Amino acid sequence: MANITVEDVSAIVGNVYEAAYDQERWHFVVTALREAMGGSRCCIARIGPLAGGSISTVDDPELNEPPATEMYLRDPIGSQAVVLPIGRIHDYARIMGEAAWHASEVWQDLFRPRDMHHGLVCNLFSSGEAYWMIDVHRSAWQDPFPSDQIDFFQKLAPHLLRAGDISRKLENVSALASAFSHLPFGMFMVNGNCRVLQMNNAAEAMLAMSGSPFQLKDREIVLSHAQDTVSLQRLVVDACSSRDGIMPGTGGAMLVPSDNKVSDRPRLVLSVAPYVDTQAYGLKGERRAVIIANEVTPRAHEGLDAHVRHLFDLTPAEARLAASLVSGRSLKEIAATTGITVKTGRTYLERVFAKTATRQQSELVALLKNTEPLRRR
Repeated sequence: MANITVEDVSAIVGNVYEAAYDQERWHFVVTALREAMGGSRCCIARIGPLAGGSISTVDDPELNEPPATEMYLRDPIGSQAVVLPIGRIHDYARIMGEAAWHASEVWQDLFRPRDMHHGLVCNLFSSGEAYWMIDVHRSAWQDPFPSDQIDFFQKLAPHLLRAGDISRKLENVSALASAFSHLPFGMFMVNGNCRVLQMNNAAEAMLAMSGSPFQLKDREIVLSHAQDTVSLQRLVVDACSSRDGIMPGTGGAMLVPSDNKVSDRPRLVLSVAPYVDTQAYGLKGERRAVIIANEVTPRAHEGLDAHVRHLFDLTPAEARLAASLVSGRSLKEIAATTGITVKTGRTYLERVFAKTATRQQSELVALLKNTEPLRRR
């Protein structure tokens, strides 16, 4: 029997929580658990109808293939094992009794050939028809797991569940950050001094584009007109303001550059809103705001014709006409460039009105602008 020391427990629990933040470290968890319990193998497995996967101390790809997964799920032992209470340690031989266990397909075709004679299993998580579990096994020449080791495994189980929960939450945050990075408009996270703490890909592209109305100086946003910089700072201060712990600030929006001179330089709408407070050691830190920057352009974005065609069941010709109207072109201009008569264009337009439940061009353009899909820059 392996003696589990305080140092062993500390090391394993440490590995568990390190793995919560670094998925590559789950291999260290199963290795440490196998060694501490004197097992022949240990693994974390995903069991589901679309085959499985595992992190194991033994390289055994066959166990992850569809035939093995299907066998596990159809066998009475396996089908009962995957629905056992989460976080509780169970002995495979006691799920339906030792005789039923040794007569099962799972035992005969999967476990016995691999010398997995004594096994403990703990369900960790389920999602849809998929199940995550951790099990540890001993060979035929070894004694079954003693009660003190089963007790140790049971005390470790809550840490495994908590670490898995942390991992999933971090994955959600990571996925959200990835989604932000691909949004078609610029996003800047700033503090109350307009200092940029983080930005997405579109924001970086806006800073780099020719004639951009804003730039960064020492990580602070500076607009091409000094008065615009002051106005933006006021909006950020308002968004970050608070009284008695309440955040009444709402931010606002502005157009930059703010002058009305005709120019080829890009113009942007900047929308400022309260974001989240930072925290350190459970205490409030500095307040933050988010600045969303979108380019103002009369042009229809690439792919709008295909988008509205699918959305409103338009014909290709109707969709091209609708997208051209969004770009600000007149019916006469559209007819001249597409080789149709104005009369045909009006016929197309009447059909588009009927399919979009609109009655005039301005209403149609407003509707289509509101349905534009997210795009990558």
